[in-house]
Amino acid sequence: MDRKEFLKTCCLLGAAVPASSLIQSCGPLQYYANSTFATNVITIRKSEFIAVRRDKQTIRDFILVRNEKLEFPVCIYRHGDSEFSALYTRCTHRGCEVKPSRNYLHCPCHGSEFSNKGEVLNPPAEKNLEQFQITFDDENIYVHI
Repeated sequence: MDRKEFLKTCCLLGAAVPASSLIQSCGPLQYYANSTFATNVITIRKSEFIAVRRDKQTIRDFILVRNEKLEFPVCIYRHGDSEFSALYTRCTHRGCEVKPSRNYLHCPCHGSEFSNKGEVLNPPAEKNLEQFQITFDDENIYVHI
């Protein structure tokens, strides 16, 4: 291999290795759960909070649910086996879609932050996120919209 071809190969490998490791390490940050909808109630199986990766089971902090009646998804946080909150992901400041993370939701438009129970943590938003009533049984969570 001549010097020119060697340098070209090294440069291509150097650029490809970091990019491929980034692609493999980036998984979906948000999980959209399967759900059903009838009579203004979204039904989600509690098992949607269970994630299996590499034969290891973990519990998701939150799941997202899309519904044709709502412009934005509903974010359902799990606060324990018997406590959940269902938050509409529309920012109360200017109506942008807020992005959930482990313990809070962040508005990418103007920087408002909300707790995982929908309370304003950081302005400019002044009102809490809209919450939906939740009921549940042993297998399902019911979000009343």
